[in-house]
Amino acid sequence: MKRSSTRHIVSSWLLMMLTMLFAGLPSWAQESRLAPDERNTVEVFRRASKGVVHISAQASMTSPFEKHTVDSSTGTGFSIDTDGRILTAFHVIKDKDEITVILGNRHEYAARLLGTAPQLDIALLQVDAPKDELFPLALGNSGSLDVGQKVMAIGNAVGLHNSLTVGVISALQRSMGDTAVELEDALIQTDAAINPGNSGGPLLNSAGEVVGINDAIIEKAQNIGFAIPIDAARSVIPDLIEMGHPYRPVLGFSGSEITPSLAKLFGLPVDRGFLIEEVLPNSPAAGVGLRAGGRIVMVGQKPYVLGGDIIVGVDSEPFSAASQIAKSLLRSRPGQDLRLQVYRQGRTVDISVPLLKMQMQF
Repeated sequence: MKRSSTRHIVSSWLLMMLTMLFAGLPSWAQESRLAPDERNTVEVFRRASKGVVHISAQASMTSPFEKHTVDSSTGTGFSIDTDGRILTAFHVIKDKDEITVILGNRHEYAARLLGTAPQLDIALLQVDAPKDELFPLALGNSGSLDVGQKVMAIGNAVGLHNSLTVGVISALQRSMGDTAVELEDALIQTDAAINPGNSGGPLLNSAGEVVGINDAIIEKAQNIGFAIPIDAARSVIPDLIEMGHPYRPVLGFSGSEITPSLAKLFGLPVDRGFLIEEVLPNSPAAGVGLRAGGRIVMVGQKPYVLGGDIIVGVDSEPFSAASQIAKSLLRSRPGQDLRLQVYRQGRTVDISVPLLKMQMQF
């Protein structure tokens, strides 16, 4: 019994010494015990979390006697430069008149609204913070993502500052029920947990680059979240800084998307395209000779105007959806052309619609 008790004391002493030894190891030695993928996750979070911010937004109503908060929201954002610009989701700050940004060091700053792109659910904020408190995140390339690729989401899930979740790209080119045309077949689907409060935060790849802006979930579903591709945000950031809104020129035509079933119903010569039904006078489309039809056929409650030009290609790519035109415009600048391939009377012709400087109408 005495020998057994001695062995127990020695074992306990050795265990205590080993615990103290490992606890005293430097961080690099402890990290060496991590698997390579774990070490990558830890390193990305350490770097990126400093650039992720907590956003609190309020809508207030002021009376002669007091000020009332009538609505509030919370979300996430991230720094994109050392000039104090913060990218977030538009719905986080929609209809709010007071926005507060809480940096990674917990310092709070009042934010100004620089610009918005509601159709992309993107907003750009400005804070007057010292440069040494700002840690901009690198923007990656969402066009090179693969299904199965590891991604990480950092945000303020249900108000819990800088929460990290890890998952994979579950699918690409997704749409949701109320998706704007610019984001049709463009959303990134991930199983990295996205919760209320995560909106506007970064979706990161293994290099710590932002590849998406966490945006939405499907209620009553598990592990199905969506992010806005960072390429879409990158294309409008210069416009938001310069003009406060994305460049979206008037083309001067409207119409309907042709599906194979509609093509069969009307006996059209192509099974996919965009049917020109109206061309506005004195518009860029009218100036280059785009033609609308003149024969109106009702299908249910919707009228179709037949006989006009059919767009079958955009920028030398076969037409796939109306969102193709909208996405092309997001990448364009004044003075450039929207290059269309148009089917007209048995042959395909190339037509370039000039993109003019936007003129605001109030």
